[in-house]
Amino acid sequence: MIVRSFLTYFLLTLGLAASTLPAMAQSASLAKNVIIFMGDGTGLSSLNAASIYGYNKPQALFIQSLPGIALSDTSTATQWVTDGGAGATAIATGVKTSNGILSQSASAIKDQQDGEILKTFFEHAREHGLSTGAVSNDDRQGVTNALTAAFFAHNNNRGKSGEIFEEMLAPKSGLPGLDVAISPGRSDVFAQVKAMGHDSLAEMKAHGYAFTDSITELKKIDQSRTKVIMMTDDLQMDLKTGVDDAIARLSRNPKGFVLVVFSDCHTGKARTSLSRIVEMDNIMREVAANHKQDTLLLWTADHSYDLRIKGEGLTETLKKNEGKKIISAVSLEDEHTAEEVPVMAIGPGSERVHGFISNTEVFHILMQAPGWEQATTVVAGGTR
Repeated sequence: MIVRSFLTYFLLTLGLAASTLPAMAQSASLAKNVIIFMGDGTGLSSLNAASIYGYNKPQALFIQSLPGIALSDTSTATQWVTDGGAGATAIATGVKTSNGILSQSASAIKDQQDGEILKTFFEHAREHGLSTGAVSNDDRQGVTNALTAAFFAHNNNRGKSGEIFEEMLAPKSGLPGLDVAISPGRSDVFAQVKAMGHDSLAEMKAHGYAFTDSITELKKIDQSRTKVIMMTDDLQMDLKTGVDDAIARLSRNPKGFVLVVFSDCHTGKARTSLSRIVEMDNIMREVAANHKQDTLLLWTADHSYDLRIKGEGLTETLKKNEGKKIISAVSLEDEHTAEEVPVMAIGPGSERVHGFISNTEVFHILMQAPGWEQATTVVAGGTR
């Protein structure tokens, strides 16, 4: 009787273990590609407002349904409230620095002194043979904006777009530059390059890039051209077209790619900011539908800011209203804030996104997804 009971227990245990193997295998699979969606200022209050604005109900965004979710501290090495430079550096390198700095250590002094060079996630990707790209809708700095630039540039002043652009073409590390860069900001960035005594068009050509200043013309460049820069002065550049084109070109690398997509969802205008959250959320929904099997897709923010729906006694906050009418109940103070921001993910490696974490932990999640770093140390909210 004892033997029979033990045998039954053993077979049951074996069956349960076998039934979990596919899930375990999926959890343990490695990401071929990594796409990071950086929503400027997309804290919890902004996501809540965007969901109501877009769908007239809470938690209706695609990112609010993702299996991996964590809350990330956004403090810098020296301050509780971050800017985009320090916030993106923590994510791109796993090290906190000071405000205004791009992928240099906290010993850097903005516009005065360099700090130690911090190796970025994109530089690790280059060493593993992956392609790299950036897409941004920032209207002034384009892909040289801090939230994308921290992944490929090192500078003691995030505002030096000319220097950042040149490092995008020819990194100080000696590794290849970005394969694909798509954004507005052409005039402002090229003016800074010119002020340095350099010719943007000549330098891009010398480094083997095809260049266009139109998103429409970008689609006409043969997909076999994998080194492409599109910088325009069109402030209404279609972000989705840019993302689709970048993925198509980067996907030609059989080893994989890493891509950072930036949307300025912290514009100082509530309607524009919330519309951009809905827009990028839909882009991520579509990309996930096509790529989540082999790609880690991760959305996070550099910081939150004080955009909130207020007024329990206002007729504007009644649920019977059309969602877009919530704009009139939005309170917006255009200052960065110190609270945690969400990190949301789907695809291989997304199971590591959980709990309360530091913004520096996001870097290790990115590194572990393709297997470049092992999860060995237990930390609050996860492993590293």
